[in-house]
Amino acid sequence: MTYQLSFFCRSGEEDGDEALDRLLDHLLENGVPLVGECLGPYEAPVAAFRLGTGRDGSDRPVADLSTLEVHVGVAEIAESVISATPNDEQGIWGCDLLVTVTLSGNSPDWFLVERIWDAVTSLWAAVPWDESSGFEIAAGTPQH
Repeated sequence: MTYQLSFFCRSGEEDGDEALDRLLDHLLENGVPLVGECLGPYEAPVAAFRLGTGRDGSDRPVADLSTLEVHVGVAEIAESVISATPNDEQGIWGCDLLVTVTLSGNSPDWFLVERIWDAVTSLWAAVPWDESSGFEIAAGTPQH
């Protein structure tokens, strides 16, 4: 199974690594451990991390690791924005940050997805989107 959830954001962020660091810091604020590894290196507008909810006292995740990517810059994400909403019905044209969570494997970390959803919408003006529900996903977190 592979599932991808995207957030189109207005952030003011200028660097992928800095945006990802800010997001990871926010995720860690609630005290629930995370395990993961940095992916890359990528060019400055892109940063990525393999991430999962950690077990207390262990460096093993409770479920399969997810991939968390950030892409910064209007030009960097323009193709994704136009593909999702060719006529800008959602008002996302001009977004400057795309956050994408990709889940794969037999045991997806839905708890982590909910934490990422909360963090992204707390940090930035964000509009969620996925391939199966489109912008209707904004009515709630993905059903699992």
